Amino acid sequence: MIRITDKTRCTGCTACITSCPRQCIVMRRDRQGFDYPVANPDLCIGCGLCESVCPVLNPRETARPMAAYAARVDEHVRESSSGGVFPRLAEDMVGAGGIVFGAVMNPDLTVGHSEARTMDEVRKMTGSKYVQSDMYSVYEDVKTYLEDGRKVLFTGTPCQVAGLNSFLGKAYEELITVDVACHGAPSPGLWEKYAAALSRKYGTSIDEVRFRDKSSGWRKYSFTVKAGDTTVSVPYVKDPFMALFIQDMTLRPSCYSCPAREGRSGSDLTLADLWNVAEAAPAFDDDRGVSLVLANTGKGMKFLEESRIALHEVDPEAAARKNSGFAGQTPCPERREEFFSGIHSAKDLISYMSGFVVRTWSLKKCYERIHTLLSKIKRRIAR
Repeated sequence: MIRITDKTRCTGCTACITSCPRQCIVMRRDRQGFDYPVANPDLCIGCGLCESVCPVLNPRETARPMAAYAARVDEHVRESSSGGVFPRLAEDMVGAGGIVFGAVMNPDLTVGHSEARTMDEVRKMTGSKYVQSDMYSVYEDVKTYLEDGRKVLFTGTPCQVAGLNSFLGKAYEELITVDVACHGAPSPGLWEKYAAALSRKYGTSIDEVRFRDKSSGWRKYSFTVKAGDTTVSVPYVKDPFMALFIQDMTLRPSCYSCPAREGRSGSDLTLADLWNVAEAAPAFDDDRGVSLVLANTGKGMKFLEESRIALHEVDPEAAARKNSGFAGQTPCPERREEFFSGIHSAKDLISYMSGFVVRTWSLKKCYERIHTLLSKIKRRIAR
């Protein structure tokens, strides 16, 4: 029977819940807003399936990609957070009569996995969503489609792909799995409280959220909220939810030593941002966004080569150098426990979160600040 005594040892993938033949496991949310499996001992028959499918208890070996590519699909780049590769892969899968699974933001601003059979449904999956998504019955749905001979494209975080592969227990030729270079998953409960705080701030419900709005550029993207007739867009570093995510404050405990990174998810393809594009693929360096695609398996390589995407091969290690999603471990901030201990009692959640943001200065800004300060001192002396 699955028992979570160390929360750093559970990614929340839900493979254990889906595998239970007695349905005696449920997900329960803790005070930090993360969901964990809890088993009912009165219903458990001791079959051990929940433990046998756990990707944390049964980790895969670290694997290196077969090849790495810089890629961009111009007709999809605007709707994508990076280079528009996922919409093209999904378009090919839909065109072949297959099913696409990915994360969508629901009308109530919760994030969950859904299935798509048309490109209109796929578009709801585009764009980054920096919240751990609810898997619902997705693993079971994927297996049902595969057993019926349907083609499936599944996208998710490395731990979600690892959970799916563990649950399935065998390889399916009709399945293509794609994970993203993820440096961690923020708390769903925290996001829901933050979204509610934004609604109160603007005096109306939130209609749309874009975590990575590229209107101001790919590198200096914005956090954009639409609420009624109001649209507010700020640099991502000035939004407390995004700033604390970037600073690793709000991540799930397991994210600090992720068991599914470094090729251990078993994904066929990995998608990421090619942040060092100026070095690796300068022809793409126009601030519109460019993807890094890792081909991890022969099946993934074949699907990618058939996808009508112009690919520019790059060195995998050099390409991953500036993307924290490829790091083996993420240091846990010293004030993380302090931060989460106060989120429920905070009278003004937005201000409370802002108080934990560590403000960093670029060398250019430091120089400008020092220059301004020295100018003021000189003027005072001259008086």
